[in-house]
Amino acid sequence: MRLYPLCLPLLLGACSDRASEVFIPPPRVPPDLLQPCAGYTGPLPQSEGQISDALIAEARGRACANGRLEAVGEILDLPILED
Repeated sequence: MRLYPLCLPLLLGACSDRASEVFIPPPRVPPDLLQPCAGYTGPLPQSEGQISDALIAEARGRACANGRLEAVGEILDLPILED
């Protein structure tokens, strides 16, 4: 009875083809990294103060998007485990 766990992987390995295609699942990207970042969504700025507020909001939105792109890039650059 103790030999069965030892023989089973050998039997299953003999049934497979060495040239069979290996399926590698895509990397898991957290869903929060796939959400869009909000920039300035208000009305058309009319004064210098509104323009500065719009520029600050747009800069924050771009910084958020760039940070998410960097995080996704790091996830995609992870090494794939090989034999």
